[in-house]
Amino acid sequence: MQLPESERVDVSKLAAIFADTTNSYKFYWLLAILDSLRETSQTRLSMPDLSLRMVANVWYPLDYFKLSFGKQDGFKPIASFVSERITVDNGPTASSLFHQLNARLSVADLAQLHRKVGVLLNWVPYRFIRPFFALETRGLPDQQVNARIAELTNRAFDNQAKPVPYKFLGTDIELSEVWAAYLRQHQGILRGFTLWHLVRFLQKHNPNVIGLSEKLEKPGVRVLNTANKFWKDYLQENPTLTCIYSGQPITTANLSLDHFLPWSFVAHDQLWNIIPTSKSVNSAKNNWLPSVELYFDAYAQLQYEGFQFHARKSNVRLLEDYSVLFAQSLNAIQNQPFTWFRERLEQTILPQLQTAQNLGFSHPFEYKQF
Repeated sequence: MQLPESERVDVSKLAAIFADTTNSYKFYWLLAILDSLRETSQTRLSMPDLSLRMVANVWYPLDYFKLSFGKQDGFKPIASFVSERITVDNGPTASSLFHQLNARLSVADLAQLHRKVGVLLNWVPYRFIRPFFALETRGLPDQQVNARIAELTNRAFDNQAKPVPYKFLGTDIELSEVWAAYLRQHQGILRGFTLWHLVRFLQKHNPNVIGLSEKLEKPGVRVLNTANKFWKDYLQENPTLTCIYSGQPITTANLSLDHFLPWSFVAHDQLWNIIPTSKSVNSAKNNWLPSVELYFDAYAQLQYEGFQFHARKSNVRLLEDYSVLFAQSLNAIQNQPFTWFRERLEQTILPQLQTAQNLGFSHPFEYKQF
């Protein structure tokens, strides 16, 4: 992926920042700078503030979507600390997590969070900018690199011919005007460039996880119109329908749509993973993985009956997800027995469920009436 050219800044050095990346820190450092520039006209940025923005960005893939960042990454305990202290509001109108952290953490917890992330600030701001001084820092012992980079950035900051992105001022960084202008002008492309490299990094640590590109940021508003129509039409002609988890009757008044494999793992709304349940049961299940022993057969049976119901009515557009999943025409699927249908679902669901379990999703969900 190419970055926009510029006659005023050395874009090749910026492009080299993510070469041979062994952890995620540089990605989130650049995203934090871009976030700051999007919200403010200031070029002097607080490094503690940037560190908090890093946490706000990394929390979603790490804690909400439970991706692995590798053994060398130190973000996991920091993300867990956030979840222990507050319940993050992911609603569509909720403020950004960065602002939630500032507003909802106690003074003591916020100070502790800054201390935890402060460990990263001993390295990340300096190693991020090191490609601009590759020759000058080659062969230096690790303990000397930061001081040397700080010296070089401060000396080169006013060099109009070869401007550096920023210099160090105590606990702040000062962006050069030309680099700030470049970052602002190409904000969208630079964000895409960073996320593209981040996905490549995450693929190495999450080889079996689906939908990685959908798991980098706060989840968007989901549109379940198709699933709603699918199950409301079914319920209208099958009024004795009961919840597979609780056995409770499902009515149009209490109907809720459950992702059998939680949405925070699959990050899609394909119909073969969605079943009707009651609102209270769906809330209790949340993003837990269901017990296969207790619920898989009932889930498969309900899916089969829902598919056959709409196939008989020739609701072709509602059934496209099944055709894609099974790599069969709708007519071919319709003519298969339940055992075939169940087996194909099992081949899809069980490996994904095992992957989700390995990532740390809570399991197994077993409904209990209190």
